[in-house]
Amino acid sequence: DGDRSGRARTVILLLCLGLAVAVLLSLTSGASDASAVGVVGDWLVGAAPGNEALSARDRLIVYDIRLPRVILGVLIGAALAVSGAVMQGLFRNPLADPGLIGVSAGSSLGAVAVIVLGATVLAPATSLLGTLALPLAAFCGGLATTLVLYQVATRHGQT
Repeated sequence: DGDRSGRARTVILLLCLGLAVAVLLSLTSGASDASAVGVVGDWLVGAAPGNEALSARDRLIVYDIRLPRVILGVLIGAALAVSGAVMQGLFRNPLADPGLIGVSAGSSLGAVAVIVLGATVLAPATSLLGTLALPLAAFCGGLATTLVLYQVATRHGQT
C-alpha cells in the first residue's frame, strides 16, 4: 500500500510539473518576443522599476491577454475532469461518459428546442435571456437527461 501511494505522489508531481511547463509555454508562445526566462524573471522580480525583464508591450501581452486565457483554460480543464469523475462515480461505471449515457443527446435536444422554437413558443424566454438562452437550454437538457437516467437506474436507493 505504501508503494502504491508513493507511485500516486510521483504521478501527481509529474502531472503538476507538466501543467507548469504547459502554462509557461502557453504564456511565451506567439508573435511577441516574450521568452520563458523573461516571463519567469519578470514574475520573480515583480517588475520593479529599473528591473523589468519584459518590455511594457510584452508585459501587456503576457499578463493582460495570455495569462487570463491560460488560467481559464486550466480551470475549465479541471472542471471537465471533475465532472467526468463525478459522472463515473455517480453511475459506478468507469466507462460512463456523456456520449455513452445520453447526456450529449439531451443537451442537443435542449439546444435544438431553443433554435427551432426560440422565435415562436419560447420567444419571451429567449428575448429575456438573450444569448444565454442557447447554452442554458443545452445545460438544462443535459441535466434533465442525467436526472431521468439516474431515476431509471436507481432501485431501492441502489444504482
